[in-house]
Amino acid sequence: MPARLADPAKIDMPTCSVPRLATTRWRSVRSILAIALAITGFALTATAADWPNWRGPTYDGVSTETGLVEKWNPEGGEGSNLLWKRDDLGSRSTPIVMNGKLYVLTRDQPGTENEGEKVVCVDASSGKTIWEHRFNVYLSDVPDTRVAWSSVVGDPETGRVYAQGVCGYFCCLDGDSGKLVWEHSLHEELGLLSTYGGRTNFPIIHEDTVILNAVVIGWGDTPKWGLMAKPAHRFMGFDKATGELRWLSGTTLIPDDTTYSSPALATLAGHRAMVFGSGDGMVWAMQAGTGKPLWKFPLSRRGMNLSPVVGPDGRVYTGHSEENMVGNTMGAVVALDGTMVGAEEPNDLSGKELWIKYQEMVGKSSPVLVDGRLYAVSDTAKMHVYNAATGEILNRRPARLGRVMRGSLLYADGRIYACSEGGEWSVWKPTEEGVEKVDSVSLHGEQVDASPIVAGGRIYLTTGAAMYCIGNEESVKANSDHKAATPEPPPLTDKRVAQVQIVPWDVLLAPGEEQKYKVRLYNAKGQFLREAAPNKVSFGVSGPGNISKEGVYKAPATEKSDTALVLCEIEGISAEGRVRVIPPLPWSYDFEDGAEDVPLTWVGGRVRYVLRKSDDGNHYIAKPTELPTRPGAPTTKLGTRSQMWMGSPKLSNYTVQADVQLQEGVSGESTGGGRVPEGPPAAASAVKLPSVGLINSGYTFSLFGPNQEARIYSWGVDNKRTKAAEAMELTSGVWYSMKLKVTPNAEKKVAIVQAKVWPRDSAEPAEWTLEFEDEAPQLQGSPGLFGDAKEAEFFVDNLTVTPN
Repeated sequence: MPARLADPAKIDMPTCSVPRLATTRWRSVRSILAIALAITGFALTATAADWPNWRGPTYDGVSTETGLVEKWNPEGGEGSNLLWKRDDLGSRSTPIVMNGKLYVLTRDQPGTENEGEKVVCVDASSGKTIWEHRFNVYLSDVPDTRVAWSSVVGDPETGRVYAQGVCGYFCCLDGDSGKLVWEHSLHEELGLLSTYGGRTNFPIIHEDTVILNAVVIGWGDTPKWGLMAKPAHRFMGFDKATGELRWLSGTTLIPDDTTYSSPALATLAGHRAMVFGSGDGMVWAMQAGTGKPLWKFPLSRRGMNLSPVVGPDGRVYTGHSEENMVGNTMGAVVALDGTMVGAEEPNDLSGKELWIKYQEMVGKSSPVLVDGRLYAVSDTAKMHVYNAATGEILNRRPARLGRVMRGSLLYADGRIYACSEGGEWSVWKPTEEGVEKVDSVSLHGEQVDASPIVAGGRIYLTTGAAMYCIGNEESVKANSDHKAATPEPPPLTDKRVAQVQIVPWDVLLAPGEEQKYKVRLYNAKGQFLREAAPNKVSFGVSGPGNISKEGVYKAPATEKSDTALVLCEIEGISAEGRVRVIPPLPWSYDFEDGAEDVPLTWVGGRVRYVLRKSDDGNHYIAKPTELPTRPGAPTTKLGTRSQMWMGSPKLSNYTVQADVQLQEGVSGESTGGGRVPEGPPAAASAVKLPSVGLINSGYTFSLFGPNQEARIYSWGVDNKRTKAAEAMELTSGVWYSMKLKVTPNAEKKVAIVQAKVWPRDSAEPAEWTLEFEDEAPQLQGSPGLFGDAKEAEFFVDNLTVTPN
């Protein structure tokens, strides 16, 4: 799916500059720092230090800045070391700093009907706002208190910043002006999962690629199409300049959890690799340039959320606080040899850990590695100090940082800075026996989910109530000429082609539309070699359409949706990209065309919906109460509550209509699984109904069986962005007709949303059942279906999408 570019002809490419990155360790060992930097692939430069990733430029929470303040007073005043405070920038997001500007994600207009999410750019020294970029939260159940979970990432080479919203909105912005360069709606395009849990991961940048990850449920249910219809924790590599999708790579199918384990970038045995905890409970390493898996290590029975740290010798340290893979204990801290990469298949490191400490509940706060010591904080805010080589705990009595810990540690100027979830700020100094407290400050219960950062002699801390900038004139002056570190890639010694990428990897086209393909060549270690000349590549197509010798694919002139694979081969190595061809509106699906399954082009459609035939010969689709995982394996209820999309997220001004039938569930106390809307409780009877809805331009019109209610909304089902609801007696076994119409008005910046429902055997009513005018509108989006079939099935028939 191509990105939506903002004025492509007018996009300026800023002059490239040397990335200004920081590295680690003590002031006392700076004389030998160059040796460690040479091992890890970093070199010293004489540029001011930035903090372009939430964990820092070296992805480990460590800075070499010096002269930082040790004490401060959040109340402000003379001598408080509080440079500035912004009460309107409270968030759960860790900020970044680049080129003298601070960027942070936060809620926009919180608690109102127009609430959304935004990127805010302020002057890092004064805190004054420079620009804001607002976007809606839509088609997600995430609570408003979990908005702005992710963090912005900055690209020092171009000055651009990249932001991911909680609902799968992903954008590239000019760092100076905030101008939109390109954007994606990834849940509609690729099936990115946005849940009530709200876990949202963090983008990272590798060379000319920006990488994002999430649990993704796309289109295609066979190995030929990548098994994308089944969920997996998947990574997506985008061209950072254009937003084109270059590659997609996943871990184990059907994970139990979403995850927010931010990848760490490190050099492992000559591979520039991402190291992360996956939703499948394993620690993984993948090539950052290609997504090729290098190794995996099973650690947890559930998803992992800690961000690993990687030492200069390639050792990987991480932890979790879920059930262990062995025994019946919970939690562990582990050290792995990250250089044990596989050749063709990922190396399984099971049983090959360097050391592991069970029953250590380190699952949310990411550790820091300094001078051969690992400083790790448990979920209950107790900090242990480990000998990184042996795993021996050096401080038998853990340091108490508070009651609960979610933010990660910051190491700078020979000290460890931390803030617990309850707002207990503390500063620690390493000692021979472990650590000793230098200072502590109470933030009076302000909730802290973010991590402290440092840039230019200033420490920044985000709480749920405010943004603090901590420092003084001396600390800023002491770091005005600070020597930072610039990442240097591993030397390119192997120029043989071993891997091929065809770009874009996934695209949606209209009939007759053309797509120009590029072919990128990599060596075995995932290092980019060059873009292949078209006349050196053999192109082909599996499926409809044709491609020229120059790599230009032309979609077939079809009246029905279709799929194809675009193929390429060079130097005996092949690659393929996926194409969906979807005609313009109107669409009509009565499921009587002889197909054996739902359309392959539906994102999140295959597996979740199945084709059925009634006794009278009528065909329809059903959403089962349990879904298949793999042959011979048990079924699962994961995915029985989900969304499905049928086309481009750029569609607008149309109407979706369908006939639906709710089935009766089994008696019990459950109310349908997942979140249900506010309103009257479900009746205390044996009848349990599912929920079914239509999606149009980012709005959902649903019949909530458990609540006996009809509702239209754009964001979730229990927050202020919910717009209209009405009690309705719903009966199992009855066919209802549903219609959802969205009329955008870009000039007035509103959308008119109208919905109606009636028994199919009755005449369509003239009046709309529900309608409202949205002043924070979604002006475009893919048509689709919503459904919750945990308790009982529902059926859909005669589905149409027509232009208004």
